[in-house]
Amino acid sequence: MDSDEQMSEIPEGWRMKLTNQVADYMQKRFHEEVFKAPHALPHISIPIPLVCRADRVLPVIVQAYQHPGPHCQEVIINKVRRGKTVDAAGSQHYKEINTPTVVINENGNTRLWYLPGAISHAYQKDIWNSLHCLRRPLAQSLSHSHPRGWRNDHILFREMADLRGSLDLSPAWYQQGHGPPNFHAEVSRLLKARNAQNGVRGWVDEMSDLNALLSGVLSVIHPRMYETGREALIRCRESKLPTR
Repeated sequence: MDSDEQMSEIPEGWRMKLTNQVADYMQKRFHEEVFKAPHALPHISIPIPLVCRADRVLPVIVQAYQHPGPHCQEVIINKVRRGKTVDAAGSQHYKEINTPTVVINENGNTRLWYLPGAISHAYQKDIWNSLHCLRRPLAQSLSHSHPRGWRNDHILFREMADLRGSLDLSPAWYQQGHGPPNFHAEVSRLLKARNAQNGVRGWVDEMSDLNALLSGVLSVIHPRMYETGREALIRCRESKLPTR
């Protein structure tokens, strides 16, 4: 979006209103902490657990912002992985980072936000456990022959893995080989109303709070990208993409 463009209004009753409220709160809290802006309060409709998670992430973002790290060519993240030193000799030429920071390039442009500890281990576990909703469609995605695509070939997945398979989920799937004016993007097959019983929509619903939180983070660290993504989703809805 251009800086002079006005952001579209979110349709009434849409879950993106929650995302927008979380993003607005996190932006205001960031400005409060960094630029001494007025004290920010969360919108009354944001669930308390989500407010607590946003309040956990914000100090990590602020710490990273206030302590920018070295240039991206000079960085190695956590030299020791699983008890083994990663190229110990080569790592002497780089600066290790293991605290929240922003990695920049030689021109001062941001290349990476490193935010360890921003999301609690307990919440990460909840997110992992939510994948049980996708067990059935994941199992159905596996193929024992190539017509369904190489990405779902069963030999690519470990036999003993708890979950195996891959899914394509998109609010606006643009099929390769098709183009306007006779073709328009569609919602992914697994998200369409006729497949409502496959567990995918339930998983998307469970992830709505996490999506709001991550979108709030994006609105702070890359406002233009957040605004562009928000606008794209609203326009997809307005275009009435086929959902059945």
